Order: sequence, then C-alpha cells, then structure tokens
Amino acid sequence: YMYPTSLLSLLPDITKHIYDKSGKTKHECHTPTSSLSGEGVIALSGAPNLFLTRKMSDFRSYRSYLAALAAVVVLLTSTVVRSASAKKPNVLFVVVDDLAPAFEQYGYPAITPNMGKLAARSVQFNNAYVSIAVCAPSRTAFLTGLRPDTTQVWTIGPYFRNTSRGRGMQVITLPQLFRMHGYNATGAGKIFHPGTPSGGLMSSEGGGDMCPEQSVVQNCSSRPGLAEPGSWTEPYWFCDQYTNDTVQSPAMQQWECSQHGKSIDPATVFQWPSCGGGCVQNDTCIACFKACGTWGQQGAWDACECPEECYPEGVIADQTLRILGDKTADSRPWFHAVGFKRPHLSYRAPKKYFDQYDVSKIPLPLHRGPSLSAPSISYCHSCVADNHADGTRTPTGDVYGAGTVLYEDPRAANGCVKSVVNRTTAFNGTYQSYVEINMDDAAVRDLRRAYYAVISLTDNRLGTVLDYLESSGLVSNTIITLIGDHGYQNGEKGEWCKSTLFELATRIPMYVSVPDSIAPRGRGGPFPLGSAVPHSLIAKSADSGWRRGVTTDAIVESVDLYVTLADLAGLPLPKGQPLSGETLRPLLASASDAEGSVPTSSRNKTWALSQWPRRPSCTYTHGCQDGHGNPYDMEPDQAVMGYKLRTTTWAYICWFGFNWGNNGDPNGDASVPVWDEIYARELYTHVGDDGTMESGEKFEWDNVVDEPDNAAVVRALHSQLVDIIKQGLVKPFASVGQ
Repeated sequence: YMYPTSLLSLLPDITKHIYDKSGKTKHECHTPTSSLSGEGVIALSGAPNLFLTRKMSDFRSYRSYLAALAAVVVLLTSTVVRSASAKKPNVLFVVVDDLAPAFEQYGYPAITPNMGKLAARSVQFNNAYVSIAVCAPSRTAFLTGLRPDTTQVWTIGPYFRNTSRGRGMQVITLPQLFRMHGYNATGAGKIFHPGTPSGGLMSSEGGGDMCPEQSVVQNCSSRPGLAEPGSWTEPYWFCDQYTNDTVQSPAMQQWECSQHGKSIDPATVFQWPSCGGGCVQNDTCIACFKACGTWGQQGAWDACECPEECYPEGVIADQTLRILGDKTADSRPWFHAVGFKRPHLSYRAPKKYFDQYDVSKIPLPLHRGPSLSAPSISYCHSCVADNHADGTRTPTGDVYGAGTVLYEDPRAANGCVKSVVNRTTAFNGTYQSYVEINMDDAAVRDLRRAYYAVISLTDNRLGTVLDYLESSGLVSNTIITLIGDHGYQNGEKGEWCKSTLFELATRIPMYVSVPDSIAPRGRGGPFPLGSAVPHSLIAKSADSGWRRGVTTDAIVESVDLYVTLADLAGLPLPKGQPLSGETLRPLLASASDAEGSVPTSSRNKTWALSQWPRRPSCTYTHGCQDGHGNPYDMEPDQAVMGYKLRTTTWAYICWFGFNWGNNGDPNGDASVPVWDEIYARELYTHVGDDGTMESGEKFEWDNVVDEPDNAAVVRALHSQLVDIIKQGLVKPFASVGQ
C-alpha cells in the first residue's frame, strides 16, 4: 500500500516496523519514494495481516492490540484508496444534432433501446431547455457556459472568439477547461458547429476551435499551450454531411492541411500540425449509394440497403471506439466529445430502420397550422417537402375554416400549401401573413417516420459506444452526458425544424450519469470534488449516492452542464467568466446524500431562458428563414429579439426591439434590448403538462396574454424576465479587471 507520510505523521508513537501475529518483525517500511499528490508516501508490502505498532508488549492483550489498530487500518486504507487509485473521472460528452425528446423514453414513437440503457444508469431530465434553437449559437452557449447575449452569437455565422463583447480570446470552453487541467480532450463528429462559426475559413467545414491564435489559414502548428485558447489536446476529428450522401470533413475533401495524404483510410491518425482530420467514405460505400440512386442527390429522406458504417453515425461511433481504445492505455484522465449528425435533415439511414415503423400508424400533428391567437412574429414556417411524393396526392386544404384563409396556392407535387392569412396581430397590424404548410397527410407521415428512423440509427451507434465503456471497465470512472443541441418541430402548428421559441423547438433530451468513483458530498467524507469513494463506501454509494434510472421534472438548461461537469470533476471555474449555469448536483445526488431533503431544494434556478432574433419581414411574408448570417447586417430589416421565460407553470414570451450598435458591435458596447419597444407578447399555461407526445402543441396553442385575469401574472413574469436577461448583458472578465 502507499501511505501518505502526512498521515503517518499523525501517529508519532507508532514505530516504522511491521509485525506479524507473533510479534516478530516481518518487513521494514520503505523510504518515501514518490508522490501522487505532492506529498511523500510510505510503501508497505507484505501479507494482509500485518500491523503497525510500537511493540506487542505495549498492549495489554492481542485483542486490545487489534482493536487499537483497527481504526488506524481503516483510516489508512480509506486514504490509500483515495490517493493511490483515485484517478480523476473521465467524461463522455454526447451531443446529438436536432434531437428532440421524440423517442420512447419520453413517450414518443422513436424506438431507442440504447437510450433506455443510458436512462437506466442516469437521471433523465424531462424539462431541459437550450438558450437558442439553432445549431451554432446553441452549441456555443453550452460549450462556453455563456448566454447568446454574452457571446453575441445568435445565428449560424459569427465565431465567439471574434465577438463575446471583445473578450472572445479569453473565453475558456468546456473541453478547454478540462484540457487545461491535465485531461486529454478529444472530439469526433459535430460538437462545435463546423466552419466559420468555430474558426474555419469555409462556411461549413473546418474550424472546431482548435487553435484560434496560431494561424489565419486554420493549420495549427502545434497543440495549444495550457494558457492558449483552443479546445482540444489532439487535432479535431470532423464528421458532418451535406444534404446528400457525401460525408463532410477536411479529410474527405482532401485538404492538404489535414495531413491526410493521398490515401483515404478511416483509421488514419491525425497529428500536429493539422487543420483537423475527419470521416471518409470508402469506395464500397460510395458504390452502394450510387446503386441506391441517392449519391449526390438532395432530398428530405432516403432509405438504402447500405451498412451503418457508410453513414456519419457509423463512422463517428467507430472513431470513438478507436479513441477510447487508445485512452485505456493512457494514464491521463480524458474528456471525449461525440457529436452525432442525425436526426438532422436530410433523414438518411439503412432501410431496416425505416422498416421498424408502420407509416400508416405514425400520428399526425395535433394542429396542422399556426394558432391565430399567437403573433405572426412567433412563426418561421419553413415547409419541408416530401421528395418521395408522387405528385398525385391532393393536399387536405384549409385548416382554419371558412373565411379565415384569403388565398391558397396548393403545390400537390410536394404537399406544401401557401396560404395568406389576414393577421390583425401581425407586425404593424396591417400586413398579411404568408404561411406555407405541408398539408399532405401521407407526406407528413413519411417525414415523421423518417425522423424517427434516423433517431433509431443514432441510437444503435450510441449503443456500440456504451457497450465498449461497459466491456472495457471505463464506465466505472466515467461521467456520461447526452443532450440534443435543440428541439425539433415535425409539422406541429405548420412548423418544421427549429428557429422558434415554442416548446418543441427549445426543449431537449438530457441525461447525466455519474459513476460511483465520484464521492457524493456528505457520505463518509467530505471528500474533495473528483476524488474516489473509499472502497468501503462504494456499496452504499451505489445504493444511495447517485440517482439512477429516475426522471426529474425540474427545469434545467443546457448551460448548466458546464458548471455541473466542472463540479463533478473537481475543476475550478474560470475566474471572471460570467457562467450562466448552475450545478445539477442536487438533482443527481440522492435525497439521503442531501440529509433527507428533496433533491431540487438546493437549486436556486427554477426557470429557463431562451431567445430568438426575428427579422421583421419574416413576420409577414415568411419568405425567409432566420438563423443564418448576422441579424445586424440587414438594415432596414434588422432583427428584433424574442425572449422566453419558462417556469414550471408558465411560458412567457416578449419580443423587444434590439440595439445592434455599429458594425456588429464587436466590443459589445451596445447589443441590448430596447426595453420600451415591445412588438408582441405571449403567455401559455403549462399546468398539467406532462411533456409527452402532443403536449408541446397542446399547451402552447392558446395565447392568453391579454386575458384580464392574467394581468398580474404577466407583470410579474415580465419583471422577472427583464432581470434575467440583464444577467447576460455583461462583458466577460470585467469583474477581474481584464
């Protein structure tokens, strides 16, 4: 055993001899040799029945000798386990693109047995929300722990290192935090949004926040230093996909700076200098897609008889297994991020996953068009057409009833119907609202089935990663988290994809699994955060230390993960970085570890904040889709900003004018709402909302903001919303004088 010398020094009367039961000297203590935590250690070897004592004759009996030493042995053993075998916990951080809680563990149709395995060892959060419902800004938020108003990243386009109110280079990302504290931080797939939103030179490739200070040609000359910005220990491994069957990465596109060479080999190891590696498709996969007729063809969905390894989900999982295999022989703790592409459009998966679903039994949306009680500014209306529609089906038609829709232009070939609705609640009270809705029942069922099918594909590949963690033993010291980067709308209220503030766009699945190797506070300790639980306490910890296989309805946010993972791993938070999250530990630890209290009682935050920038023209023509480009670059069509406050019983939304400053306001001197410029408000009750199928539509259909009985509620929620928004309108590191 390795005993810290500081512990032995607490026992001055005990000589450094080891005796067997006869009282004769058996072994001598070794001289202090090495240190696990900066202090000397004493190495003791020999049979397990050896004891420390002055000498046997000093004790009245052998029984008293044993009794006296029992406490010493327990004290030494518990310290030894923590010091010698306490490796900091590993982290597997899983992000799934466009994944709503639309699978069976949340009461939806998608078949996900491996999500079930994860749920059995995790806490499932039923009410988790993102800061903004589109890929790049949402990922920026939870990877930095900062709200969009702090990073000034509201759309797909800006890079937080170039914004963040002039302090972007000082921001410490979640993987960077772990890298700075000795972790081997790696990633595979889509974690940061690739391309310009994460430092790449192209709109949708490269970047990955690898080495923002080193080069403008995105070729990192070396691993970032500990004090240098950059998220990863090793070159990032990209894997995205165009809206066809072609995978997307510097390796597949044969960038010279990826150091990939002339060969295309999925098992290539990428080293510095590099602009990143990534997934490739071999000739067999390409031939399979060509035979299926989908190679290079765009469309909302396709099903081919090609193996999983030909899809991004397959190669991302395979790369993760290779990376985890390397980590088993690495003495360093690790942080590995896995970013699955599906269920992002287009929905492509092997045919067997589509065959799991009877399309005739796929439920249609509860509401096929937008609510007339909601303001037009709330809606995006990007109609998704079914590329497999044969052009002979007739759309259902008017969803509002006679006299509401003024004009319809059905396009039966793809199922979309363009309607003009006279909206007195539109932007200035006079504009008509153009609404495009897919009204073909068969097409909507096809699209919804395809969404569920690709979720099942991702679930299958997730299962291979979880199985490896189990078989390798890594799971015993690995924190596992899984989230979607935002919610998703599949025809509900006529909406598809994301880009709104509605429940279905902002609510995500979230799982957190904590291993027994991390000590819950208050159990036999206190032990330092990130320390190992003494072996004698593991059985108790497994029973009551961490909650597993349970759900919670507590309202949480994706930005809470930054603080939570740092907390669980025992890492200090960046000083001066105005993190918006709050640790989830009280929801993860069992009630007994909180001395009998309800797990939610020690969390201060019981709400979630989301926002969305909307251009005025989109509120009445819907001829554009927000979420790309810079919202301040569109004068005189600069966006207004909608904010949503979600509490346990209400969803309150207010659309404010917004001061974008000059030239994008790079130093963050402006970029604040115009508080007295309110364009629209919404109020929806969530009393009785169980979060299952259709609840997102059902509870956000009737806008009751103008009902007299709700006036006091609106005033209170508005005041609370303004106070919360102001917390994000800050410059990072201002509090530490930087």
